Amino acid sequence: MQTLRENMRFLCDETRMLTGISVAYGTRTQSETALYGRAQEVARGADGRFIPCVRPLAEDSLFDLASLTKLFTAVAAMQLVERGALSLQENVGDIDRRFTGLRDVPVGDVMGFTAGLLTPGRIDDAPTREEGLRRLFSCERREPLRVRAYSDINAMVIKYVVEAKTGLPLDEVIRERILAPAGMRETFSLVPQEALPRCVCTGYEHRIEGDRYLLREDATPGAVHDPKARRLSCGGRDLCGHAGLFSTRADMVRFAQALLRGELLSPALLAEIGVDRTGRDNGDGTRRQSLGYLCFAKHPVQRLSEVPPWMDAPSIGLSGFTGNHLSLCPAMGRFVLFLGNRCHARVTRIAPAPGFEPPGLRFDARGVGTVLWPDGRSVPSSAQYVYFKDERLHAPIEARMRKLGWL
Repeated sequence: MQTLRENMRFLCDETRMLTGISVAYGTRTQSETALYGRAQEVARGADGRFIPCVRPLAEDSLFDLASLTKLFTAVAAMQLVERGALSLQENVGDIDRRFTGLRDVPVGDVMGFTAGLLTPGRIDDAPTREEGLRRLFSCERREPLRVRAYSDINAMVIKYVVEAKTGLPLDEVIRERILAPAGMRETFSLVPQEALPRCVCTGYEHRIEGDRYLLREDATPGAVHDPKARRLSCGGRDLCGHAGLFSTRADMVRFAQALLRGELLSPALLAEIGVDRTGRDNGDGTRRQSLGYLCFAKHPVQRLSEVPPWMDAPSIGLSGFTGNHLSLCPAMGRFVLFLGNRCHARVTRIAPAPGFEPPGLRFDARGVGTVLWPDGRSVPSSAQYVYFKDERLHAPIEARMRKLGWL
């Protein structure tokens, strides 16, 4: 536990890739937790300048779950399969006729990413919600990409499959069939007004894209960070299938343990979620991602895996852009959870145009460092955070679980 706490401090204070992180791990019935860092570090002053505005993380801090929302969507769909209300062989376009390009595409192919989906234009670039929805409903099947087969679009489509089969909005399905049975009272798609002060800040995200220096200031407390969800979700009133839930660490522990105990889904169907349906060698030194139903499956190259090395296949892995991670091994009955904050006042992406070398990049060999922003500020980068998770988080957690006799 001491090593884990030191590594959490390393990620938050030394490398500054995160402002704060909340961790949990355990079995079907037991868990340990750790907490370190800040929910917010800066704000805009009246003169437009950034000023210190430090809020510590707390046990009841609400995190933007980002792509961890996909597992809720997958579980909601598999519950319908378990009840005989949905077949994975049914075609999406027959279930919801607005998907005119998916009339011959089975639900299972969409959930398992064996069907790549392409929209006519980016949803987050749509000028209106209506145009964003038109682009989503106009998506068509394509061959999955050779390496990166993962996409938000698949979970966005499955939302409407669940809604068509139940006659209910997705957030209501999740409340009735997942949150209530698991005892999760602090998980929301629309964060109540009184809970907004507990939301972890994801605002002031910095990016370098092409030759542009971008600063996002629209992620206010309780507003989903994901740009596609922001376009379509009506401020949280219409939950998307890929992002939009907010939750506490305690509630996410309840979710993981309820799944592992078979309280939300049978063990056999839970295991099916993590079966690798896409991973393959391409014969040219590259390999397609290993993906299950709306999640990552165990990858043979650990550096590319969202599942810790000690978990058996099939296991379920998910990461969230805002800094989160959840992995579950149904066979072992074990889970690991990280709820982090890597977007707030951080450079999350550095993708310069060919031939353009951004000035003021100050990185060591590990990719840790800062970017000199055009206004003169030195902004820490979280772009390489994903590659520190195994060494700094998964490894000490494995050691601790072995010490406790949980492995």
